[in-house]
Amino acid sequence: MQKQRGFTLIELLVTLAIAAILAVLAAPSFSKLIKSNAMASSVNTFLSDMRFARSEAIRLGGGVVMCRSDAPEAASPACGAGNGPDGNGWASGWVIFQDLSSPPNGEIDANDPILRVQAASGAVGAVMETGASSSTKFRFTATGRLVNSDSVTGLKFGGTGFSSDLQRVVCISLGGRARLAGDGSATCGGTE
Repeated sequence: MQKQRGFTLIELLVTLAIAAILAVLAAPSFSKLIKSNAMASSVNTFLSDMRFARSEAIRLGGGVVMCRSDAPEAASPACGAGNGPDGNGWASGWVIFQDLSSPPNGEIDANDPILRVQAASGAVGAVMETGASSSTKFRFTATGRLVNSDSVTGLKFGGTGFSSDLQRVVCISLGGRARLAGDGSATCGGTE
């Protein structure tokens, strides 16, 4: 008699059944992990660009603007006043530029150098203001502060596809600093 090596069909089917059960149990956790990583990446990109715009304003002596744009990668990008084509706010992208107009007008003119462009992010669905203030641009002075208090706001990252525990709230202070306040139920408070 010769000994057979390998496994039987029944052993294979049992192994596949166990693997399928484990995959079904792990799928929701993996989906949440993917959403959480996409959220973290989007929030970190926004915070990094706010810090960049603020530091460039200090370095260049003011006149740096970070504005929401409906088409940031266009040949001639423009600041958007609305909520973007999909009503998704800052998720449509933004542009950072030096406003060389005299007096500064907060709009991208032909001679204004573009410092950085961020393309639209479909990963978070929407980035909308949390308070009554609807800030579509952040204008920085030579000291790194915002030009006016109307820009002080909170931004909620995450559209309808994100539960409150996955959403994030970012607060923008008059001092030009942005900070993470917490999940979707967090608030920025009265003063920043």
